[in-house]
Amino acid sequence: MKGFTGLLIAALLGLAGAVCNWLYLQRAANTLERVSFIAIKPDVQLNVGDSILDEHLQRIDLPGNAAGNLNNVAPQWSAKAAVIGQRANRILSGGEIILEMDLAAPAQQQLAKTLQENEVAFWVPIDPRSVVAEQINPGDLVSFEVPDATKASGSGPTATGGPPPAEPATTVLGPFRVLAIGARREPINVQQAFRGRQGTETTLTIVAELKQGQLDPLTTRLSAALTGRNRQGLIVLLHSAKHPAP
Repeated sequence: MKGFTGLLIAALLGLAGAVCNWLYLQRAANTLERVSFIAIKPDVQLNVGDSILDEHLQRIDLPGNAAGNLNNVAPQWSAKAAVIGQRANRILSGGEIILEMDLAAPAQQQLAKTLQENEVAFWVPIDPRSVVAEQINPGDLVSFEVPDATKASGSGPTATGGPPPAEPATTVLGPFRVLAIGARREPINVQQAFRGRQGTETTLTIVAELKQGQLDPLTTRLSAALTGRNRQGLIVLLHSAKHPAP
């Protein structure tokens, strides 16, 4: 009987200790410093260039010892007013914590640094009446429709004695990789989000090869065609994204 009583007392003491320990942990958790960050609400998705509005945001609280590096890379909830009205530079999905880098305008690398050792930038005027420049982005492949002197006239007189009908007097040169459209070196929505429209887009910057002081044959033909047209704007053909790179 005494043994049973001892076991009972030990069990009660153990239960009391567990309750006290739980109460202590609860009190510690409630008094532990917490850090609040800015996150996107679960039912919201922001695309590149979208303005961040107050109704897009929710508060996320984390224990201070669990925040880790977020303290260095993410604005806290107290800075929410500075975030509202900013534009996202990437897709932000529901539940994501906003980081400082999500609010910064993407930097543009110097154009010359994007070229390989044997590459040069070649500027081509385009015809704004027949080209929707906003639908062309850096990295796209394009070709140009240029005059072809060998097809400017027919091969001989017709049966009526008049000149034969001219064959189509153009040919297509390409493809060329686009570096920039006017001053734009990023998709149109990114430029509008962070830099606004920067002038007209009546010139394409393409990549050409330069070996021993000579342009590659394709660019040489393009240059000759531009010279023959007094550098008037050309018609542009935009290739599929599945087109093999030149």
